[in-house]
Amino acid sequence: MNQNIFGNPFLPCFILSTTTFLIIYTPFEIYWSFADLWYDRWISLTLKDYESNIERIEVDRVRNKKREIATLIVSSEDKKLVDKKNSIIIITHGFSDTKESLQNYFLPFVQLGYVILSYDARGTGKSKNVGRRSQFLKRIEDFEKIIKWVSMNNELNKKRICCVGFSIGALTTLCGGFNNETIDKIIAISAISNYRKNLPRFNVIVMLSYFLKGVKLFPKYEENRKLSPSIMISQIKKLISEEKWKILSNRVLLIHARNDRIIKMINFEENSEVLNIPEKNRLVINKGGHTHKKNELILVGRSLKFLESNSN
Repeated sequence: MNQNIFGNPFLPCFILSTTTFLIIYTPFEIYWSFADLWYDRWISLTLKDYESNIERIEVDRVRNKKREIATLIVSSEDKKLVDKKNSIIIITHGFSDTKESLQNYFLPFVQLGYVILSYDARGTGKSKNVGRRSQFLKRIEDFEKIIKWVSMNNELNKKRICCVGFSIGALTTLCGGFNNETIDKIIAISAISNYRKNLPRFNVIVMLSYFLKGVKLFPKYEENRKLSPSIMISQIKKLISEEKWKILSNRVLLIHARNDRIIKMINFEENSEVLNIPEKNRLVINKGGHTHKKNELILVGRSLKFLESNSN
């Protein structure tokens, strides 16, 4: 005897729900797969005469079990060059990247004597088990703990600390590092200004993709304040002297692509207005989109000029 499956309401609802989910989700996976092929069309770089090692930095404990961020520390084997530069650059990557993704940007600095610390944010790479990558507030806390770890590390604590953030990493660096006087320079690339205000303006594909990955699109006031560089910075400005403000703001470089369709130019303009930084601390590139792929040459050149300048 044949049984009509539609006599049971659960089964058709389950089938329809699953089908609907696959119809919606699959195109996003196809889109991001092709996007990754395009974004990663640069070949990987390799350097001679450098050394690298993996360090794990504890950022949390759950049931007495350590949660550790995986970091990649890269430096030249030329110790005299490293000692002369006496600087470390902390790289904070974007939402879908890993600590190795930005090597085309940071490896040239290794040749110049900078020590590089690039880390997998929680939920990515070898830090996947630390938490979810959509935990942006936790990512800021992790960043602050990494800065503290560097400041207490016997081999690194006397070095000048510089920070570079891309996209969500730029948000992390500005919100978690602007008021930290141990940081000498901050470079924020493709940074959002007001999280709640500007995030829903993403294109539909990105917004739905973020939603499916657990990203909060409409955070409450307090959370939005902590995730919005323009709000955080404007509040800090009210609490400090004009002299200190000038020192903190002048050590920030903002970089943005005019054709960024993810974090629109309005974000760059709002952050620039709040910081009130001079033109030399702003760089707008006509092309390159959100990821700045193929802009590595100008990014490295402009970053280097800023890192080696006197910002005060």
